[in-house]
Amino acid sequence: MNVTPVQKTLIHVRKVAANPKFAEFARNTVCAIAVETTLKASGRPAFIYFDKNANKRSKKYAATKEFLYQSFCLGLYLSLINKFKNITYKFVSNKFAKNNPEDKRKLDLYDSFQAKLQNAKDKNVKKSLEKQFNRLLHTNKDYHFGKGVKEFSSIIATVFILALCAPILSQMILHPVMDFIFKKDKKNI
Repeated sequence: MNVTPVQKTLIHVRKVAANPKFAEFARNTVCAIAVETTLKASGRPAFIYFDKNANKRSKKYAATKEFLYQSFCLGLYLSLINKFKNITYKFVSNKFAKNNPEDKRKLDLYDSFQAKLQNAKDKNVKKSLEKQFNRLLHTNKDYHFGKGVKEFSSIIATVFILALCAPILSQMILHPVMDFIFKKDKKNI
C-alpha cells in the first residue's frame, strides 16, 4: 500500500487558494452570491427530488419549482446587480462625501484609480495596474475605505434584488410557468 503525505496532496489546493485572482473572486460579494445561487439552483432540487419519503409527483413539482425559482433569481441578480450596485455606490459615497471632506478625498482617490484601471487599453498596463491596486487595497487605508464602500453598496443592492425584487417578480412569472408545465398533474399533487 502506497501512502502519500497530506502535504503532497494539498499542494494543488494551496496553489489555487493562494492565487490572488481566486482570493479577489472569493472576497467579491457579487461572485459569492452568484456561486451560492448557482449551488442552490442545483443542490436544492436534487435534495428534494431524491427524498425517498415524498410523493413522486409532489417532489417533481417542488424540485422543478425550486430549480426555476433559483435560476430566475440568478438571472435577475446577474442582470441587475451592476446597475443597482453603481446607483447605490453613488448614493452612499455622496452621503459620506457630504458629511466628511476626508471621506470624499478617499473616495475620489479610489474612484480615480478605478477609472484609470478601466480605461487602460494595453493588457500589460492593465495587469500592472491591477497588481498595484491590490497592493494599495491591502496597505493603504484610503483605498481600503473606498473598497469597503463599494462592497457595502454591493451588499445593499444584493439585498434589494434578492429579498424584495425576486420574490415579487417570481410570483408574477413562475406561477404561470408552473401552471403551464404541470397543468394536468396539478390536481394530483
